[in-house]
Amino acid sequence: MTIKKTVKVKPTGSPAASVSPAGGGATIADRFKLDMPDPSARKSSGGPAATCALIAGLIALAVVGILTYVIWQHWEFLMPA
Repeated sequence: MTIKKTVKVKPTGSPAASVSPAGGGATIADRFKLDMPDPSARKSSGGPAATCALIAGLIALAVVGILTYVIWQHWEFLMPA
């Protein structure tokens, strides 16, 4: 989504500029309008970046598993002492 920032500036000499608006929240909400995404646009999953992240995650999971096994074996070795 993109944010449209529409700003309407009144000249400083006008009488409307000296009067504060009663509902200031509405003017702030009107300034930041969000575009709706195109529903017919192709939604991709990320391609090579997602594949790289998946591979890195699997490697990290394997490393954690191996380190857990090594620490457990080391604990088993130290228990009889």
